[in-house]
Amino acid sequence: MASQDTKPFSTDKVSPASSNIEPAETGYVSNTRSRYRFNLAVRQEESSFAATKNASNADFDPIPPSKRTWNWGAYVAYWMADAWAVSNWEVASSMIAVGLDWRMAIGACVLGNTIMGLVITINGRMGATLHTPFPVLARMPFGYYFSYFVVLSRCVLAIVWLGVQTTTGGQCMEVLLTCIWPSFANIHNSIPDGEGITTAGMIAFLLYFLLQIPFLCIPYTKVQYFFAFKSVIAPIVFLAVFGDTLRRAGGTIAGSSVVTGGPKAFGSALTWAFFANLNGVLGNYATLGLNIADFSRYANKPSAQNVQAIVIPIIFTIVGLLGIFTAAAAETAYGTVEWNPITIIGYWEKSGTHGGRAAAAFAAIGLIIVTLGINISANSISAANDLMSFYPKYINIRRGQLLAAFIGSWAFVPWKILASAAKFLAFLGGYTIFLGPMTSILITDYYIVRRTNVSVPDMYNFHGMYRYSPKFASNWRAVLAFFIGCIPPLPGFVNNIVVAGKETTGVSIGGQHLFAIGYIYSFFAAGIFYWGFNRFFPHLESKMDHPDTGEDIIAAY
Repeated sequence: MASQDTKPFSTDKVSPASSNIEPAETGYVSNTRSRYRFNLAVRQEESSFAATKNASNADFDPIPPSKRTWNWGAYVAYWMADAWAVSNWEVASSMIAVGLDWRMAIGACVLGNTIMGLVITINGRMGATLHTPFPVLARMPFGYYFSYFVVLSRCVLAIVWLGVQTTTGGQCMEVLLTCIWPSFANIHNSIPDGEGITTAGMIAFLLYFLLQIPFLCIPYTKVQYFFAFKSVIAPIVFLAVFGDTLRRAGGTIAGSSVVTGGPKAFGSALTWAFFANLNGVLGNYATLGLNIADFSRYANKPSAQNVQAIVIPIIFTIVGLLGIFTAAAAETAYGTVEWNPITIIGYWEKSGTHGGRAAAAFAAIGLIIVTLGINISANSISAANDLMSFYPKYINIRRGQLLAAFIGSWAFVPWKILASAAKFLAFLGGYTIFLGPMTSILITDYYIVRRTNVSVPDMYNFHGMYRYSPKFASNWRAVLAFFIGCIPPLPGFVNNIVVAGKETTGVSIGGQHLFAIGYIYSFFAAGIFYWGFNRFFPHLESKMDHPDTGEDIIAAY
C-alpha cells in the first residue's frame, strides 16, 4: 500500500492519481535481470499507475496496446471452447428430472443464456475500454477494502470449480488409459471406498493434473489460439458421441421418453420449476458475468467483445439440444437414459472390439482437451487475477494459475466433492445470490452513476478518490446495496442446501420461491438501491466530468 505522503488524497474533479505518476520509475524490474535470474518479485509495466511495486505488476496493470490481441474471432473461439463441455451437455437433465419437458428445458436455456449474454457483454465493455482486470474495477464501486471481499468471493468459487473440472479431466484420462492398457482397469484399489476415488482413478487424476500444468503457462496473449484449436476439436468429439448413439438407436429418437414425455409438474408448481431452472442457467455463468473484464481487457477494440451477446445463446442452446437428443438416443441404444458423454464413451471401450477401444481413446483425448480449455477459460485465469490482487508483488497470472491449480486440485479434494458432497454442490449452485448483486452494482456504478467518467489511475492509488472512507476504505452505499440484494433469498439458499442433504427446513414457500428467482431478484434489487443511495447521498469527491483512462501514458510504452 502506498504511504499517505506518496500520493496525497485530492477531491479535484480531475483524477488525483494521474498528476503524480512517474511511470518509468515505478517498481520496474529489468528484462535483462529477469532473463538470467529468477526473481521472487514479478515485473511491473513501465507505464504502471501503482505508487510502488507492492501494489501491482505487469499482468495486473492496464493492458498496453501491443498486448491487446483479441479480435471478435477470439471471443467466438473463447465461447466455443467454453460451451462444448460435459456440464453444458447435461444441463437439461436436472430440468427434466424436476418436471419440465424437453421443450421447456430448452426454453429455459435459451432465455437464461440470452440474458447472461447481455450481462456479460455489457459488463465486458468496461474491460474492453479500460483494459484493467476485474479486481481493479471492483475498487471503483466497492472501495479498496470491501473489494477484497468481492474478489475473494469470486476467487474461492473459481478455485473449487478448477478442482472439479480437473476431476472430470481425470475421469477422461482413466478412460484413455483403460483403452490403451485394458489391464489398467484391474489395478488393485488400496483407497478406502468412502474417499470417492480408486487407485486407478487417482493415478489418472495425477497424470491429468501434470498434463494440465504446461497449458496453464500459455501466455494470455497467445491463449486464444488454444481456444480456437479446442473450438474445432470439441464439436467433433460431441457430434461423434451423438452420431454413434443415434446410429445405435436406429437413426431415431421418436420412441424415447425424453422427447415423448410431457411435463411432470403442472400449474404453479411447473411455473416455479421453470424459474428455478432458469435461475440455474443464469448461475451457470454468473461468475463470468461478474469478472468478464479479466478477458475483455485483451480486446483490440471495445466493440470486439460485442459478439458475445450473439454467440453465447446460440452455441449454448446447440450444445444443450445435442445433449437432450443424445440422452434420448441412448435410451434405445443402451437401455437407459444416459446424459454423461464420458459414460457413453466408456460403453465403446467395453465393447471389446479394437475399433471401439480406438474410438473411445480418441474421444477421451478430445474430452481431455475440452476440460483443459474450460479450466483455462472459466477458472484458472479468473482465479489467477483474483489471487494476484492480494499479492501483486509476488503473484502474476502464471504463478496465480499454478497456485490455484494446486489448491483446487489437492486442498479441496474435488473427487470427494463430486462423489458425496451434495450439500456442497448445492451451495456452489446457489452462490448466484451473492454474484448477482456484485455484478449489478458494478454495472450500475459505471454506466448510470458515473456515466463512464472514471479514473483508472485512481483505481491503483489506495489513497485516491475511490477510498471513500479514510478509515474503512469502503463505499457504504455498495455494501448496503449488496446485503439488500443477497439477504432476502438467503433462507431459500439455506433450504436448498439442506434439502440436497435429504433433510427438511421450516423455510416458507415464499422464501423458496424467492430463491428460485434469486439471481434476478438480487441483481435488480442491489442495482436499484445502489442507484438510489448515490442519487440521494452522492460521493461528490469521486464525481468526474470526463474519463481518465491514462491511455496516453499506457500507449507511450
